[in-house]
Amino acid sequence: MEETELQLRLLRFGNFEVDLRSGELRKGGVKLKIGGQPFQVLSILLERPGEVVTREELQKRLWPDTFVDVDHNLNTAINKIREVLGDSAESPRFVETLPRRGYRFIGELEPRAQPVVAVEPDRGRYSRRTWLKIAAGVLAILVVAVGAVVVYRWYRQQRLQEQAALTVIPFTAFPGVATSPAFSADGSRIAFAWNGDPAHGDKGFDLYVKALGSETLLRLTHHPSEWISPAWSPDGTQIAFHRLADADTGIYVVPALGGPERKLRSTRIRASDFAIISWSPDGKWIGYADAGPGEEQARINLLSMETLEAKQIPINPMCIGEGLPAFSHNGEYLAYWCLRRPFDAVLYSLTIPGGQPKTISSFRAFPTGLTWSANDEKLIYSLQSLGSGLSRELGEVTVENGATKQLEFAGRALQPTVSSRGDKLAYSSLATSSNLWRTNLLHPESPA
Repeated sequence: MEETELQLRLLRFGNFEVDLRSGELRKGGVKLKIGGQPFQVLSILLERPGEVVTREELQKRLWPDTFVDVDHNLNTAINKIREVLGDSAESPRFVETLPRRGYRFIGELEPRAQPVVAVEPDRGRYSRRTWLKIAAGVLAILVVAVGAVVVYRWYRQQRLQEQAALTVIPFTAFPGVATSPAFSADGSRIAFAWNGDPAHGDKGFDLYVKALGSETLLRLTHHPSEWISPAWSPDGTQIAFHRLADADTGIYVVPALGGPERKLRSTRIRASDFAIISWSPDGKWIGYADAGPGEEQARINLLSMETLEAKQIPINPMCIGEGLPAFSHNGEYLAYWCLRRPFDAVLYSLTIPGGQPKTISSFRAFPTGLTWSANDEKLIYSLQSLGSGLSRELGEVTVENGATKQLEFAGRALQPTVSSRGDKLAYSSLATSSNLWRTNLLHPESPA
């Protein structure tokens, strides 16, 4: 467990160690003084080793809404990094300057093996669940990992044999549950919720960010919660998230590089299944599900990022619950699920703003996720159906005619999300294991 934690925390190159969680840089175990902004710049460069990070990208991530002398600040930060690393602009070993373009980390990162973690069985007592949580398949022992399907174009017609040839790459391999993936605007990072951080031992979910191809983990929140569902801002500088945590339940926003979180609005929703949110491509709206005062049914609302006022979309009296909103990539449509009764769901979309809901398709199943294809012609969904036990599937539906197709490569998937460029799909993959254990009641201290 300790070795796993080190693999998650540290990046090593040369004699240096970078701890992105604590914000520390060490050489030979000795902590070096580097400062906040230089460390942030170094962290961004380490996310994409060998790739050019432009000055414009650094400006958007470090000073998105402030008027500063960007050239001066970046030059100062880069000079400090080189000073601390003993590097030089003329003969760089770690940080290379590309005139009029940006910077690139050229050092060799120490390779690390993927952590293999044994998950201890849960021997605690089971608590009662609502039918929504039963429908979501809460089992005795549960492990969820985020998987990414890389270089997959949703707007191409795929044959089944082509789907089978796609490569599914595990994105996380952590103890506990890692779920609710959300791509950054450029598709290079994924925000997700995780409840198994061994460094803190907290009971509940917090928000994390990890770059594709890296095991560096950035923790953004320190408030273990019953559930967290994130959504990136279109400019990639902020992450909104829906937190379920008793009196602290609500919509929040936090800087993508870390910083204080800010509560935008309190909510009353209780079911984590419908707590997923979506941020419109123009940055003006956050779509979310919430129950009004004295109401049990969750309804879709739009939260204005300018006024922080919320308005409800047209109510459908046939729905006992609405949730899982998803804005199209062009920002013209909002899709969402309507639950008419348990395991009877209808998929709707409406134009933004002011449109009326239009039926796309209906399913005899419980919805667990929704996202748009890159060209907005299809919706990718995840469902849970009864059948022989609780089965899960990932599929796509054509918006124009409601034709559906199951995606065979995904297995037991839920909560899909597609990058804005349409070349990557991420989803949560569910694996369960049930075992019988025997313990000596006369000697309860003995191992089971």
